[in-house]
Amino acid sequence: MNLMLNNARTVAIDPEYHWREINKDTPRSVKIQLVNKAAGVAVYGVYTDTYFTHWAPLPTFKKADNEPTAQ
Repeated sequence: MNLMLNNARTVAIDPEYHWREINKDTPRSVKIQLVNKAAGVAVYGVYTDTYFTHWAPLPTFKKADNEPTAQ
């Protein structure tokens, strides 16, 4: 993971993780991250309309070696 800060030093960025364009394969009826590229503010939500232009899956927690498997 290669994190960096934006020029204003207000946002941490992962240059290897990218937004995905909304298309026919975008998940429906589930929580995802959504953004309108021109507006620039991301939200967590369910994709239902055409306002949003891009989406990303939610992150997960890395499993610790001593953590039991979830059921």
